[in-house]
Amino acid sequence: MLIKEIEPITHVGINLLGKENLEQMVIENIELPLQKACRIFAKKGIETVMSSANKNNILSRGEIPVEKEDIDIRNMQIGEKTPLFDEVGKGYSWIMLNFDTLSNENKDWLFELEAREGKNGEQIGNKAIWFIQPCAFSDIQYSLRTGKLDYDYLKQIVSEEDEKEIPQDIQVNERLAEFDRRHTILGYNWRNISKANSSFKNAYR
Repeated sequence: MLIKEIEPITHVGINLLGKENLEQMVIENIELPLQKACRIFAKKGIETVMSSANKNNILSRGEIPVEKEDIDIRNMQIGEKTPLFDEVGKGYSWIMLNFDTLSNENKDWLFELEAREGKNGEQIGNKAIWFIQPCAFSDIQYSLRTGKLDYDYLKQIVSEEDEKEIPQDIQVNERLAEFDRRHTILGYNWRNISKANSSFKNAYR
């Protein structure tokens, strides 16, 4: 069966981990070309957020895929609407993983794969790793965890009363900080209710 012959599954994204009826859940929620990969991820304890490999991923004649560089430029332009994940997914089949629940080893492995692509002529087959968020996180806790703010600076700019509201004892998470340096922003539509950080793995081009 060709991808252009596969009708899209429109269920909300689902976490397959811990499901006793895993095989049934995979068949009902994952499109055929990605069922094997999602099954492997689940058995390895890696949380998949959602995936897509159907006729909507096929480019029309003359269309070209939207790449991460295109999104970064678009997100910097005032008034431009943040692109949705399915718009960017055109031309690819893809699997989205929950970065927050990955082991540190797997996070480091994804960083390495993402950095390796395109260097010295080396490619990861026809695959790409993207790190994405559904919005720009700017709360104090996130900024402390990523090292964008520190306690000394906050004490200088807030009043004594407001200082009591600053969350305490938050350490910089180096892997989250690295994720933040590499990520781009993609909007989610109604098909996905997760707001976790994700690595967006375009599995096939």
